[in-house]
Amino acid sequence: MPIHFYDSCRFAYPSNNRTLQTVVQLLSSPSGIAVDSINDHLYWVDPGQNKLSRCNLDGSNVTVLLTLSNPWVIRLDITYRLMYIVELDVRILKSRFSLSEQQMIVDIRSPLVECMNIDIENRLYWINGDGDMKSSKDDGSDVKTILSTSLKTNYYAISISGSDIYYSIAKQLFMINKTSGSTPTVLYNDTNWIYSILVFKSSGMLITITYTVNLRHNLT
Repeated sequence: MPIHFYDSCRFAYPSNNRTLQTVVQLLSSPSGIAVDSINDHLYWVDPGQNKLSRCNLDGSNVTVLLTLSNPWVIRLDITYRLMYIVELDVRILKSRFSLSEQQMIVDIRSPLVECMNIDIENRLYWINGDGDMKSSKDDGSDVKTILSTSLKTNYYAISISGSDIYYSIAKQLFMINKTSGSTPTVLYNDTNWIYSILVFKSSGMLITITYTVNLRHNLT
């Protein structure tokens, strides 16, 4: 089956055969994707259609779960069966996987938020369009400002690993400690905008950044 622009795809890893396989064909551009590895479900949010959808990992049983307002980011807490969704200029929503107990935990009507992540202690971290990096408990309480960049721009990527926060501003990758008042460190400069970050630690550390639709760069 040919690969189309908005397809959700997968490949086996590790494997010598890394041919992309289409999981599900999407009608417009998803901005966030997450996997429930316990129940073998794939979730995605689509700001073009204002929907939260789910399917099985083989692409079957595609289901629209919720109609939202500009859904942009989705993160899953597999242990406690919770999902967190950023509605771009409205709120951060918390819900059970069953869609029960839906609640707004952070009001983000101004300025908008385009990145959000959760650490292993279930604290949320996000950056708003004014450059304020904030954190809260997973019920929206204990809001803290970790950093104010004073730069109004789009903040697309944030990732948490241990006591460190990794984030991008345009074409630069930064790292900062979770402690308020910490000083950020520039880790990497690129010629393209950085749109996503994945930090993976084992014996060493691998940082994967995505800066165009089909381009990826690994930093070790």
